[in-house]
Amino acid sequence: MHSGFNTNVPYKGKMYHVQTEDGGARNPVLTTLLYHKGEILLSEKISYADVLVDDDWKEKVLERMKDQHRGIIKDLMAGKHTGEAQDAAAPGEQKELTLEETIIEYIIGAGA
Repeated sequence: MHSGFNTNVPYKGKMYHVQTEDGGARNPVLTTLLYHKGEILLSEKISYADVLVDDDWKEKVLERMKDQHRGIIKDLMAGKHTGEAQDAAAPGEQKELTLEETIIEYIIGAGA
């Protein structure tokens, strides 16, 4: 069982908190919660029962935790869970990141 990840994410002048936890082998579910001012904006749960039979299941669970945690942060930074969806870049065009977005990309790329 992995302890989990907690990340405070500043976005458009507001602070959000993303928390991802592992339920353990007896409850093989990864839960990610997105908070703003103590209110849960999103709860995402994904089972990992399918990998418990693998010898390297702990490593696979850790990677899934990281992916799920990063995914919620990326969605948040795209405005998906705030009702403020940003304009998407045209196909093949890269959108220029704000300083705030660049910092978050660095955090989720290096840590979680």
